[in-house]
Amino acid sequence: MALAINLDDLINARTVESSRIEFKKGWNDEAAVKTICAFANDINEHGGGYLVFGIEEQDGSPVLPPEGIQQNQIDKIQKECLNLCKKIHPNLFPEIEPVEFQGKHIIIVWVLTGEERPYSAPTTLGRNSQRRIYVRQGSNTIQASPAQEQKLRELAAHRYFDDRINTQANLSDLDLGLIRTYLQETKSQLYDLSSSMTMEELSQKMQIARGPVENIKPLNIGLLLFSKNPETFFQGCQTNLVEFEDEAGTKYAEKQFNGPVHIQIREIMTYLNNDLIKQYTYKSSQKQEVDKFFNYPYAALEEAVVNALYHRSYENPTINEIRIHRNRIDNHGLPTGRVEILSYPGPMPPVDENALAQLNVVARNYRNIRMGDFLKNMRLAEKVATGIPTMRLAMEKNGSSLPILSTDEAKSYFMAVFKIHPDTPIEVSAKVEEVERVSLSNAQQSILEKLMNEPSTAKDLEEALQTKVSGELAFLKEKGLIGQKEVGDVSLYFINERGSSALKTSF
Repeated sequence: MALAINLDDLINARTVESSRIEFKKGWNDEAAVKTICAFANDINEHGGGYLVFGIEEQDGSPVLPPEGIQQNQIDKIQKECLNLCKKIHPNLFPEIEPVEFQGKHIIIVWVLTGEERPYSAPTTLGRNSQRRIYVRQGSNTIQASPAQEQKLRELAAHRYFDDRINTQANLSDLDLGLIRTYLQETKSQLYDLSSSMTMEELSQKMQIARGPVENIKPLNIGLLLFSKNPETFFQGCQTNLVEFEDEAGTKYAEKQFNGPVHIQIREIMTYLNNDLIKQYTYKSSQKQEVDKFFNYPYAALEEAVVNALYHRSYENPTINEIRIHRNRIDNHGLPTGRVEILSYPGPMPPVDENALAQLNVVARNYRNIRMGDFLKNMRLAEKVATGIPTMRLAMEKNGSSLPILSTDEAKSYFMAVFKIHPDTPIEVSAKVEEVERVSLSNAQQSILEKLMNEPSTAKDLEEALQTKVSGELAFLKEKGLIGQKEVGDVSLYFINERGSSALKTSF
């Protein structure tokens, strides 16, 4: 089988923090039971972890190419691992997957944050064993202190919103096309297998649905990312963008973004990149070199947009807001251009007004623990606690003033304000333009997926899809999603950048 994550990214800790991955050259049952227990306790609220057998670890990094597991040992290790998990109290049932990596067989144990924390494991598998609670400290598994045990009991009373079952929804509210597009984009081995899996099998494999066989329900994370209309279930899963022509706010234009969280992020950033962000050159009489700067650096705005949709509460019905104030000169001769990104409610403890004002946010609690992993896999979010440093660095490198982050005493909102670069020319006029979202049929999406792999003829596509494709190809060409070129007597269709983008954002 396969996991819903790119193996190369996982092994090299590109999308999962290295502290959430532990490598073992071979099978080690006593070490494994404690590590699995610690990942399930997830005291740092990182979303569990991965235990990898068949790869040696040196100074916290994998030694590649992998040592591998002998094929005749795979079934034995899987069974032993399952029995081992029964020694953890309460019992755990993580995903145990044998996969092939760099030509070798390895076994990956995927442990999610447990539902019944705290978990305990035996100190030894021999005689005179005692039960202890284990946690992760950095990249190490250690025995929990009394204070850590108390913290785990407090965490047990809380289940993250995105990891809860949504009783108002059904599996039919999940969209197979969105799921498969995600798997293809992240280059998951599960993509090829997904075409022959039922929705029940696929959604459970991806941990976006849960429940007894007769009543499997989607989790909130599944609906937020893989439902065509998540705003049906979460009113706050929308973003209003307003552009003000004047400081009084009497002249403005607005646009609304909705749909899955990651698609909203991409559509908002496409709009901002096309309509707002501009690069300028500045020639100083004091030096020969030409300075280049942006009115707003892309990386800073992207981090703030991701933050607004990732860290907000979807239990709160208030819609996110992006306010763009076009650049003018005020009565004091200062530029007024700025972008305000507002989400609801405010940050969770220990982050407060003072920490935000000082841009000093090192640790934070999370509302949506599962969403982070999905966004990281799609390269839309960074690793833990890097958001505000990224905003700050992007503004500093651009020569812009630092971002202004704020909330109120009740923490009812979170606002990030980005002032325009002071050397940006004054704009004469501005307008809001619509960004077309192309809605693809299943056949059109299948054509684009095939063209992502290689250019194809119409005949090749018809054989692969077992249907006529002339009408679908005409539609895709009309929308500018594919191109056509002649190679001798053969006419080949190929996907372009716009088509790749549409494949990620269509439903």
